[in-house]
Amino acid sequence: MKKKNKTNYYYESFPILCHFSVVCAEKILAFMKNFAADGLEANMNEIHELEHQADDMKHGVERRLLTEFITPIDREDVFELLRMIDDITDAVEEVSLKLYIYNYTELPPDTIPFMESTLVCIKKTEEVLAGFPDFLDQSVIVPLINEVVRMEEDGDEQYIKDTRQLYLTEKDDLTRHKAEAMYSMLEETSDRCREVCKLVRSIIYKNV
Repeated sequence: MKKKNKTNYYYESFPILCHFSVVCAEKILAFMKNFAADGLEANMNEIHELEHQADDMKHGVERRLLTEFITPIDREDVFELLRMIDDITDAVEEVSLKLYIYNYTELPPDTIPFMESTLVCIKKTEEVLAGFPDFLDQSVIVPLINEVVRMEEDGDEQYIKDTRQLYLTEKDDLTRHKAEAMYSMLEETSDRCREVCKLVRSIIYKNV
């Protein structure tokens, strides 16, 4: 029984770490829906604290990994998956950070629906990681992975559409730069989700 708990520890840690990304994205979305420029710093600090908590947990998992002889999947795959999940949280934090650094006084067009779809993509990635322990039943996890990949492709299309519209209609260089930066950050976050799911799929193929 003790050995089973050790085996489950890593699988259980992956979705918990991803949930930090979900919470960060939810808080940023809530801030965007009630956007106020005087709240930029507070939002940034709140998200940074969550990112710091996620980092602490990740480092704890890594320390434990270094002391154990038996792991449920290759040690290198555990390290890489931890890093990629952390990349999602970092990408989400970047949104709140740049909102503050660039001193957005209003949100670019389509920011909220783009953020909403990005949040769904992160939540689907969390579902993939929660289903990872049962990867032998590919009827469950593979469709979830495919859904994240599809959503990332949708994010690419959203980025292209919004950025092209921006260059067609916005004449102010600074406004255009800030809007393009926002679209790029949200598209990048979906990219990070896809990369996590691609690694999960690769690990599954190595272990079936």
